[in-house]
Amino acid sequence: MAASNSIDSENADYVCDGVNDQDNINAAIGNLPDNGGSIYLREGTYVVGDNIIISKSNVALVGAGASTVIKIKDAKNDNMSVIYASGKDNLLVQNLRINGNAVNQTFGTMRGIYLYGGKNSKIVDCWVENLREYGIYLQSSSNNTVTGNTIQGNSLDNSNNNTITSNTFQGNGQHGIYLTASSNNTVAGNTIQGNDNHGIYLSSSSDNNTVSINMVVGNSQATDNTDNGIQVDNSNYNNIQGNTVRKGTGSKQQNTGITILSGTNNFVANNDLYQAGAAAAKFSDAGTETIFDYSQSGLAENVVPIDSISSWENIITFPIPFPSVPRVTANLANFDNAAVTNAYVVQIHTITTDNFTIVTNVLYPASGTAGHTADIVWYATVASQSGGRE
Repeated sequence: MAASNSIDSENADYVCDGVNDQDNINAAIGNLPDNGGSIYLREGTYVVGDNIIISKSNVALVGAGASTVIKIKDAKNDNMSVIYASGKDNLLVQNLRINGNAVNQTFGTMRGIYLYGGKNSKIVDCWVENLREYGIYLQSSSNNTVTGNTIQGNSLDNSNNNTITSNTFQGNGQHGIYLTASSNNTVAGNTIQGNDNHGIYLSSSSDNNTVSINMVVGNSQATDNTDNGIQVDNSNYNNIQGNTVRKGTGSKQQNTGITILSGTNNFVANNDLYQAGAAAAKFSDAGTETIFDYSQSGLAENVVPIDSISSWENIITFPIPFPSVPRVTANLANFDNAAVTNAYVVQIHTITTDNFTIVTNVLYPASGTAGHTADIVWYATVASQSGGRE
C-alpha cells in the first residue's frame, strides 16, 4: 500500500490518491484471505474521511513508523474512528502515526483506534495525536496489549485483563488513562502528563486492577487544583504501588497525588508523593478499609494527611532484598509543624525479617488534645549493620 506522496510506489498493490484513502485500505483488507494476513503501509500521508475497518481477525496493519501518517481530512466534523474493529481477534496495529487533525475540525467525536468486543490484539509503537476524543479506546475487549505508544489519552470501557504498559499519555482533553467498569487490567510503566483531567482514573466498579510504576505529572490542565494524579471512584481491590506522582511546575497543577474517592479494600503502597499535588494533602481517602502502606526506599520524603487515617497508623515498608541483614533501621527526622510533636506521642517499632523490614510509626493523640489535621512530613533512611548491604 502506497500513499499519494510515498517516495516509492513501485510494485504497490494499491496506490492512494490522497482523497478518502480509507477506501483503498479497506479494499486491501477485504481482499485478504478469510484467515487474515498483513497490510503494509509505506511512508507517506494517507488522508481518510471515514473509518478504516479491520473486517477480519488475524490482521496486521503495519506502517513504516512515524513517517506513515494516517490523517483525518479537514472539516470532517462528524463521528469516526481512524481505525475500527468490532468483534475481531488477534489484530496487530503497529508503527503508525495517526493524526486527528483536530485544529481543522469544529465538532464530532473522533477517536484514533477503537477496538470493540475483541480479544488478544496488540497496539504497538504508534503515535496517536490531535484527536477530539480518546486516542485509543477499548470497549468490551479483553486480553489486549497496548505498549510502546505515544498517545493522546486511553480509555477502557467494560474491558478486562488488558495490559497497558510503557506508553506516554499526554495532552489529552480528558483523562490520561480512564478505566470504567473494567477489571483485572495492568497499567504499568507509563508516563501520564499534562492531561486536562485526572492522570489515571478508575471508576464504576473497575476492580482488581494493578496500577504500578507509572510517572504521573502535571495533570488537571483544564482547571487548576481540581483533578488528581490518580483517582479511584466506586472501585475495589485495586493495587496502586510504586508510582511517582508530581504536581508539575506549570501554572495549572493537579490537586492531590492519589485520591480514593470511594471503594473498598484498595491497596496503596510504595508511592512517591513528594510534591504530588497543589493541595496540602498529597493523599486523600474516603474509601472503606483502604490499606495504606506509605513506603520509600533510601532517603525520601513522604507527605501523609493524618486526618484521613482513622487508625492513626502509617506502615512504612522497605521492600529491599538483602542477602544478610541482621538489622535495618528507619529514622524519623522531623515534622512540618512543631504542634504535631506537642500533640502526639511518637513511637517507632521495627520488625526485621529475612529480606525486608517493616517499620511502624504510630501516632497516638495525647491526652486532652484535639485531632491535628496538618500533614506530617517524615524522612526515612535505610542503613544496614553487621555485614549487611545498603
